[in-house]
Amino acid sequence: MRRRGGRAYRIRTGLLRTHGEQIRPPGGLGYAYQLLAAWGWTSALWLRTLPQPALVMHGNDNPIVPLVNAKLLAALLRDARLHVVDDGHLFMLTRATEAAPVARGFLDAEPA
Repeated sequence: MRRRGGRAYRIRTGLLRTHGEQIRPPGGLGYAYQLLAAWGWTSALWLRTLPQPALVMHGNDNPIVPLVNAKLLAALLRDARLHVVDDGHLFMLTRATEAAPVARGFLDAEPA
């Protein structure tokens, strides 16, 4: 069985220490909202009504949010593109050189 976690953080162990030195903990209200959202809020009922295109990016080795959530989100959005990165939850930090061009390409694309 594959060990779950953010791949880059397992391979390059100094990343976790460096990341921990750079972040600030969330404020009390923001953290409370996050907990409430995880507890039971869902946007699934109205996602189909969003008319704009969406880019859903997700790591395939994410121990916090399973990949199936991104697949479900992309399926529920009317005009979504799913891009899976071979990394974990913090791929925007660990794979910025791969993720940024995908986001830029999406933002620069002509509307359908």
